[in-house]
Amino acid sequence: MNIVLQNTCFPELVEWTEELAGFRRDIHAHPELGFETARTCAKIVEALKRWGIESVDAETVKGGVLVVIEGSRPGKTVALRGDIDALPMNDASENAWKSTVAGRCHACGHDGHATWLLGALRYLHVHNDFPGRVLGIFQPAEESGGGALSVCDSGVFERLGVKEIYGAHDEATLPKGVVGFCYGPAQASVDFFYITMKGVGTHGARPHLGVDPVPAAAELVHTLQTIVSRKVDPIEKAVVSVCSINAGSYRAANVIPAEATLSGTIRTFNEDVRRQIAQEMERMTAAVASANGCTAELTVQRMTPSVYNHPETTQAMADFVKRTFGPEYAKEDWPLSMGGEDFAEYQLRIPGSIVRIGIRDENHRVSIHNPTFDFNDELIAAGSTLLAGVARERLEALAREE
Repeated sequence: MNIVLQNTCFPELVEWTEELAGFRRDIHAHPELGFETARTCAKIVEALKRWGIESVDAETVKGGVLVVIEGSRPGKTVALRGDIDALPMNDASENAWKSTVAGRCHACGHDGHATWLLGALRYLHVHNDFPGRVLGIFQPAEESGGGALSVCDSGVFERLGVKEIYGAHDEATLPKGVVGFCYGPAQASVDFFYITMKGVGTHGARPHLGVDPVPAAAELVHTLQTIVSRKVDPIEKAVVSVCSINAGSYRAANVIPAEATLSGTIRTFNEDVRRQIAQEMERMTAAVASANGCTAELTVQRMTPSVYNHPETTQAMADFVKRTFGPEYAKEDWPLSMGGEDFAEYQLRIPGSIVRIGIRDENHRVSIHNPTFDFNDELIAAGSTLLAGVARERLEALAREE
């Protein structure tokens, strides 16, 4: 570990690093997807119980675990979140703890997120000299969507009166231990779209006897690109990407297919722009289909809203990092991202912030979602220190405001 971080992290967390890394590597080797995270949850519960933490709920949220750490005196409630699901992709790393399950891989670092949340809760359990309580959320289905919403729908925020929420995500483009802060709008909303262009199949040598959906689909790909460039206010940030187009069979070179399918994603920060893009897509899809003698079906699947890091909660995290690790570890001009994050669901309900913790060193240089990606265990203590420390400080601040 970087000597500065080692000397500034909470001492117990440094001592527990090897044990926590063992947990992380175990769930890395056994990744689970979406809400089907039973083994991961069982391992989380097992560790918490072993440390004497009894308020553990693995039933309320499918595929998730809710944990309550009570402080030594009355007060408010803040939440800490760590996502726990993996990606549906192969692990191409050479680690001894690489995935043992084909088509599943912790290539986004959620195994690390679960681990530094575990460390934070363990520390808070030992050092519970704070007012109020901390809700720990081990959340499923961040990658596939719906996980944060399932936690919100469980009613736990209302039941415990949660006032604020905090989270952290590993970041392979930031140097090890540097924390990136983005105030206000931070990550885009996420929508997926699916289009079926329907024509009439025929022989490739007799196109006049059918209705070819292929040129209609190709025209639509080009037309959809004009939404951002010509329909959306250029001051606004937006992306429309067609990521898949399929028609016919590669080997059937003389067959005009009956339909073509397209899919892709929409990213925005403004809800009005989000709605505008969906409306423009519907109009353009119908018009292009009609002009080519086809019919079309469009589905826009709204996934997650945009992340908004509340200025006060973000400043609290930045102040903690500068004071604890040193000013050089706080990067307060971290840029906006068009990537999505369902942490935004929590922020629709209560103030909160999610930050990026750098893991980059000579052994960790590839991006997340790369098949050789692996979390950097040297950052477990730092991530746990940040989450536990901010929770304690915010509970003290909320108590003073009463």
